[in-house]
Amino acid sequence: MLKPRFVVLVTLASACSASTGTGDDAPSPLTCPEPSAGGALSFDGVDDYATTGLRPDLGLETFTIEAWVRRDGDGISMTSGNGGLRLVPIATKGLGEGDGSNVDCNYAFGFWGDVIGADFEDVATGANHPIIGKTAITRDVWHHVAATYDGTTWRLFVDGVLDAKVVANARPRADSIHAFGLGAALDSAGVPHGFLHGALDEVRVWKHARTADEIVDGMYRTIAQADGLVARWGLDPDAADPLLTITGATSLVDGVTLDQGAPPVVASMTPADGAMSGPEVTLDLALEMGMTAPVDVTYHVRELSDADDFTIVVMPDTQIYTLEGRNLEHYFHDQTKWIRQHRADYNIIGVIHNGDLINNEPQLYQWGVADAAMKRLEVAEPGLPDGMPYGIAVGNHDNKVLGDNRIPNTDRFNRFFGVSRFAGRSYYGGHHGTKNDNSWFTFSTGGLHFVVVNLMYDLDQDPAVLAWARSIFQMHPDSFGILNTHFLLTSGGAFGPQARGIYAALRDVPNVQLMTGGHISDENRRVDTFQGHKIHSMLADYQGRADGGAGFMRIWEFSPANGTVSVRSYSPTLDKYETDADSEFTIEVDLRGAGGPFREVAITGATLDAVEASAGVLEVGKTYEWYADVESCGKRVTTPLQRFTTVASAAAARELDHARQKPPRRKRPQHVADGPVHVRPDVPALAD
Repeated sequence: MLKPRFVVLVTLASACSASTGTGDDAPSPLTCPEPSAGGALSFDGVDDYATTGLRPDLGLETFTIEAWVRRDGDGISMTSGNGGLRLVPIATKGLGEGDGSNVDCNYAFGFWGDVIGADFEDVATGANHPIIGKTAITRDVWHHVAATYDGTTWRLFVDGVLDAKVVANARPRADSIHAFGLGAALDSAGVPHGFLHGALDEVRVWKHARTADEIVDGMYRTIAQADGLVARWGLDPDAADPLLTITGATSLVDGVTLDQGAPPVVASMTPADGAMSGPEVTLDLALEMGMTAPVDVTYHVRELSDADDFTIVVMPDTQIYTLEGRNLEHYFHDQTKWIRQHRADYNIIGVIHNGDLINNEPQLYQWGVADAAMKRLEVAEPGLPDGMPYGIAVGNHDNKVLGDNRIPNTDRFNRFFGVSRFAGRSYYGGHHGTKNDNSWFTFSTGGLHFVVVNLMYDLDQDPAVLAWARSIFQMHPDSFGILNTHFLLTSGGAFGPQARGIYAALRDVPNVQLMTGGHISDENRRVDTFQGHKIHSMLADYQGRADGGAGFMRIWEFSPANGTVSVRSYSPTLDKYETDADSEFTIEVDLRGAGGPFREVAITGATLDAVEASAGVLEVGKTYEWYADVESCGKRVTTPLQRFTTVASAAAARELDHARQKPPRRKRPQHVADGPVHVRPDVPALAD
């Protein structure tokens, strides 16, 4: 069936303004104030930067660093010191060069993954005191960012809103001999480290921590002089600062528009999120503005349907398939063949291997089988220049943690599946330490990004590895987080010893939704809730069955329209599904943001009371997503993503919405118990 097209019919009211005479006079069109001269400085993310050289007046113990920034790409990170952050620099005075001396970092402000972060090293010990944000910074869009430190507390702001707050209670190294840098951090020899890929405008450094109100009040205005303002760089092409040395960076004429007032505030959206609507849908915004000015609104609407569904394949322990002389290799090969052959019709976007690729770590034959089977995923095809995105959690058979041996040895794993195998592939995120023992990868579909962290089987879990895993998810707060580790659940559905620490480290990270593991030849799952946040954990491993599992693996089928994952267990070799309650089930997850392309409609030159648009007659029983871009006098805001569902009539929609908003007569909460879904005794003999 063809998807309905969105036909938007727009009627604009006349702009309201003062008239000079009779009622027949045409109203004057709304206009914007005269803007300040614009401009910005663009950095290529390779070797561009700017510096003031040594500026002792920029050595500060309390400060505010603020800037308008447009991030265009990843850039290159630098380190603020041992125990600090790897930041893509925005504005810095120093970096991690030495502890307990005047080559410590005075302050560093930049991007930590997709969020902002800042750090300094203290005078007393050279220790680092980092802070990280929570809001993902949209790329190719201008944002105002600020970091303040008042001698006790760090604060980060994004577009005038407090994003993070951390008590440091330490004194920054104000006598650092590093030069101040824009788009890079300079060491004591003046060598730049880390490079911003993007643009900067209106950068300011203050010698005190500005309040939230002061930041909001000043972010849209040109401030050339003010009490406490130590330095300001407008970065306009026609107003170059002779004290700023620019290397490689180029001037832009389309910087941030200042002195035009604040952008509109979206007070409400219609239809509201989760609302029911009749088939004739009107999109509308309630806007608040500090001045009378023209408004441009672009609505974005899309239907969510089965066409948006996608799949992730999870491969449990394949160790038995690699045994020499057993003639079981075809099960392993059939799994990866099926993935490639059915990639398009299942819309498979990623593959997760739970570990135990092989059974006997010294046996090169087994590594050869695993190498050949997994290499099939790496074959390039149109749209997949690096092959299928995949990652592996190192199992105990992969790292020799067997019997009395508690010390992992991953030499052979890294020989076959080390950093060099994945480096350069666009989906490979990186690794902890120098080896690929613990790694992460990413993939995306329909606007939704996934981050998968793979943790090695380890009886003595390194706290630094857990901190690293947590940081990967925190760096990408808008991504759907999946934790992959070899031994997650026992047969009874309890967390394994290592997994207890993993869950404790991740339970309050909002974007971690799923955890997966093998090791125990059984199936089970559990759900755990911490402060309202649910994490679903799943065990699937078939190695204890005939032929080492006969090729059974997990197929996760995601439905953005329903907000669900349907989990199925399937063997490509047998062409058979298992359909018992342990093998086939559906769980609810947050898939907001995944879907097909949006259709757009623009309203130009509207007034506050004339920004509604008709989306035409939509199909009944469908769920739709929509958002709007609102622009006025060069200032732009984007609304949150909203959902509504169409029903047979407007009257039915009102009745359903009214019922949804009414409190129930008697509260009967349906409690979903945390813990194992299927409670049964543990069977230690199933572990291998």
